[in-house]
Amino acid sequence: MAVSILEALEIIYKKTIPVAKHEIVEIEESIGRICANNIYAKIPLPKFDHSAMDGYAVRVANAGESIECQDILYAGSKNIPALKENYAIRIMTGAPVPLGCEAIIPLENVAVNGNTVTLPNNVKYGANIRLQGEELKTGAICLRQGEEITPYAIGLLASQGVDTVEVVCKPNVTILSTGDELKPYTQKNIEKFEIYNSNTPMFAARAKSIGCQTKSLNICSDDLQTLKEHIKASLSCDVIITSGGASVGDKDITKLAFFELGMEMLFEKIDIKPGKPTSLGKIGDTLVFILPGNPLAAMVNFELFAIPLLEKLKSAAKHYHSIIQTALNDEFRLKSGKHSVILGQYDGKFFNPLLSQAPNQVSTLKDTNSLMITTPNIEHIDKNQIIKIIPIGYMMDYKKEKDIFVL
Repeated sequence: MAVSILEALEIIYKKTIPVAKHEIVEIEESIGRICANNIYAKIPLPKFDHSAMDGYAVRVANAGESIECQDILYAGSKNIPALKENYAIRIMTGAPVPLGCEAIIPLENVAVNGNTVTLPNNVKYGANIRLQGEELKTGAICLRQGEEITPYAIGLLASQGVDTVEVVCKPNVTILSTGDELKPYTQKNIEKFEIYNSNTPMFAARAKSIGCQTKSLNICSDDLQTLKEHIKASLSCDVIITSGGASVGDKDITKLAFFELGMEMLFEKIDIKPGKPTSLGKIGDTLVFILPGNPLAAMVNFELFAIPLLEKLKSAAKHYHSIIQTALNDEFRLKSGKHSVILGQYDGKFFNPLLSQAPNQVSTLKDTNSLMITTPNIEHIDKNQIIKIIPIGYMMDYKKEKDIFVL
């Protein structure tokens, strides 16, 4: 019996055990990796009280007065004189704040005459002084366990003098497609009724794009023994993802091969269109994710179910689907009675369903950056109707300049 979309996701969330192995990598190599442990600040940010502006270090009591400048301080200055009463110190951005300084007045707000500066009448205590630890205190969490390391997280680690970081090892993913008709894209000459295998390189690339270690197996013929040998050779990996041979035809033997090798079925078929034959099982510690062979149907179910599975394997804290609330650009009609997935393009304002969405299509996929899931009772959605979509590796459309401001 087919499970619902939500049931399938819940089983994936519960049954996927994150990779337990960790490794130490240099921070420059940690981009996109998952932080294995909480990392705590060893150094407060800022490290010391410093000037936020090029200006003059002064006391509040001297507001409106003309006073003499006693010295000049630069970022990196080591000998910091105390500020004398009724004097100012010229100070550059990032320079340590001298003892006795109560405010920094920007250069453009003072009148300078030789070595004398005239201060404005209103001087606010603490103005333009960045205090030690106001951004990050010693002992505060810099990165949390399960957080993906971004280029700007690397900047934070570097600010703490961290040169290496402990990360979760990349999940090992084996991609396998079956079918006598399939041939590798590297083979230049194929027969009239043979086709190139697009699923294996497509899913290997997608898995790599989210930080997995992938291995693509040679095309398996629709031969049970050959398929079992390929599977047995892959049981040391974290997950095997197959496409093809998942339905009920005479040569759809993928699940049979896994069953004969002891697979425990976690769910078999999903109430979804396209891609109902999608299934999940387990042999020992290796998850088995079985996709249909049609590229579009396989892609839909890879995005909906394999991606959260792989994110959970990575130990990513954020392994649930992102949701964008938007509007439909034009009215849309579909056949009711099933949970249907509609591929489309989100342009930052509207969702535009793609015109052609047959399960066997490949060319449609490159134009897809999001998808919409409808419930069985829906057969019509009005223009400008507010809907929810799931982004797919989403980037904005930069073909034309857009207003980037909130208001």
